Amino acid sequence: MTILTTQRCFFNMKNLILFVFIFSTQVFSQVTERSFEALVRNDNKKPVIQEVTLTDLISNDSFDGEYFKIVKGKSDEAIRFDAESELTFRAATAYYHLTVARNYFIHKVKSDYVKNLKKIVVRIELTNQFSELGHFANDKLDPQYNNALTIPAGEGLSSRGVKPWGNEIWFRPSKKIHIRDLKTNNLANREFSVLMGSFRNQIHMQSLQRFLAGAVIALTQDGAPSPLSTENLIRTVGSSIIMEVGYQFLDPITKLFSRKWYWLDTAVVPEIIYHEYSHVALSDHLVLSHSTAIIEGMADVFAGQIANSPKLAMHIKRYNTYNGKNAERKQDYMIQFEMGEYANTDFVFGMLWEIKKILGEEKGEQFMFELRKKLTTSSNIRVQLIEGILQTCDEVCTVPFLDKLKILKSLNLKGL
Repeated sequence: MTILTTQRCFFNMKNLILFVFIFSTQVFSQVTERSFEALVRNDNKKPVIQEVTLTDLISNDSFDGEYFKIVKGKSDEAIRFDAESELTFRAATAYYHLTVARNYFIHKVKSDYVKNLKKIVVRIELTNQFSELGHFANDKLDPQYNNALTIPAGEGLSSRGVKPWGNEIWFRPSKKIHIRDLKTNNLANREFSVLMGSFRNQIHMQSLQRFLAGAVIALTQDGAPSPLSTENLIRTVGSSIIMEVGYQFLDPITKLFSRKWYWLDTAVVPEIIYHEYSHVALSDHLVLSHSTAIIEGMADVFAGQIANSPKLAMHIKRYNTYNGKNAERKQDYMIQFEMGEYANTDFVFGMLWEIKKILGEEKGEQFMFELRKKLTTSSNIRVQLIEGILQTCDEVCTVPFLDKLKILKSLNLKGL
C-alpha cells in the first residue's frame, strides 16, 4: 500500500513537472510586441519618423517574427534590438512595412497563398549578387548598392556546403554615386531629346514657310516689305536660331542643372518595401525568375494600392534622390518597353492604374489580383497583357461589355 501510494505520488509529480515545463515554454514563446522608431508616410504622404509597434515577434531581443526575420548581410541571426541605432531603424522600418503589406494581401484581397507562406528572411546591408546555385555570389563580384531584390527559394548545393533557402528579400545599402557612373537606360532623356528634336524641326519648318510667304507677298504686292529686310530676318530667323542653340546645348545645360549625386536607401522607403513583398505575394503565378515590364508593373500597382497613392518612392530627400514612379505620368507605348532593360519604367504602372480608376477602387483591386492568373513571366504588354485584361474583365467586371469599351479607349489613348 505504501509502495503504491509512493508510485502514484511520483507519477503525479512527473505530470506536474511536465505541465509546468509545457506551460513555461508556451509563455516564453508567445508572440510579443515592441515599439521602435520607423519611417512612415503621414496623411499628406510626407515621410516622417515616428514610433510604431512591431507585432508577431517571437523573440524578446531581436527582429525575429512569425513571418519575417530581419538579418544583416549574409548572417542567419536576426538583428538584435540593441544593435546600432541606424541598423535597428532600418530593421524596424522594413519589418513594420512588410507586416503592413502582408496584412493587405491577407485581409484585403484574401490571398490564401500569402496566408500560408513560410517565414521570409529579409536581408539588409547586403552587397552580394544573387547566385542560383550558391545563394550568394562572391563578395568581390560587382557589389550592389542602392537597390532591392526579391529572390526565389533554392535547393542549395550540398557538395559546396550551401544550405537550401526560402524566398528572401534583399535591401542593399545606400551609397553615394556620381550621376556619370550610373548604369541606366536613360529613357527619360532619350524621350525628351526626341521630343525636342521634333519641336526643333517644326520651328525650322515654320520659319521657312514664313520666309517663303514673305517672298511671295513681296513679289506680288507693290510696297510690301522685302523678306530680306532686317526686320523680317530677325522675326523669321530669330526663333530658329534660339531653338537651334537650345537644342545643340541641351546636354551640357541638362548636366549643369541636374543632380550630381545619387543614392537610395531601399530598406526605409515604404513603397519599395511594398513593391518587393508584392513580388513574393504574386509569385504563385508570376514566378521570381527575371525582371520584365509586366512583373515590375504589377508589383508597382500593388505597392501603390498598399500605399494608397499613385506615386511611389518620392520626396524622401534624406534617404532617396531617385525620382520615383508616377502612375499619372503621361506616356505613349514604345516597343522598347518590352525589353528587360526598360522593365522599371512606369508605363505599365500607369496603364494598370488607369484601368483601376475606371473600374472603381474595390472592383479595381479585385481585378488586379485576378489579372495575375492570366499572365506569366514571358508575357508582353501589347499582346498577352491586353488579352489578360480583357479576359479578366469578362470574369470580374460588373458590365463587361461597357467596361471593356472604356478600357479599350484608355489603352488606345496610350498608343496601344
